[in-house]
Amino acid sequence: MKAIKWFILLLFLGICSCKTPKDFVYVETCNFKMKDCGLDKTTLSMDLRLYNPNKFRCQIKDVDIDVYMNGNSLGKMNAAGKYPFRKLDTANLPVSLNIAMKNVLPNAFQLLTGGGEVTIKLKGAVKGGRNGFYITIPVDYEGKQDIMACFKH
Repeated sequence: MKAIKWFILLLFLGICSCKTPKDFVYVETCNFKMKDCGLDKTTLSMDLRLYNPNKFRCQIKDVDIDVYMNGNSLGKMNAAGKYPFRKLDTANLPVSLNIAMKNVLPNAFQLLTGGGEVTIKLKGAVKGGRNGFYITIPVDYEGKQDIMACFKH
């Protein structure tokens, strides 16, 4: 009987201590590398620097995001594996971007003449969590990005 009371108390405390995690904050994109280059498809690898504003460590896994440039589909961003983020810290999330080259051509002239600033839209989901409990977190971002500045580092 006493063990049941302790179990119920611990279960109640565990449920009450769960907080909804805050969204990670995008800091920058760095370490661009071309892994595979072709006429049909090109694969880029890069690191997304993210800040974890939570007061607990988290993990991100299973990134699956569609990338759009100036309204045109550019390709898919993926990451497989588990990537830990310490509490209140910034860390890298290595991702690969599979680009369909036919979708890049409409924006190529603008990149060369317009200084490289384009509208980037990310739409998809990532799985994040801790202690074996993961939730699907939707990603819906749109903003201006200077593409050429990323390659100058």
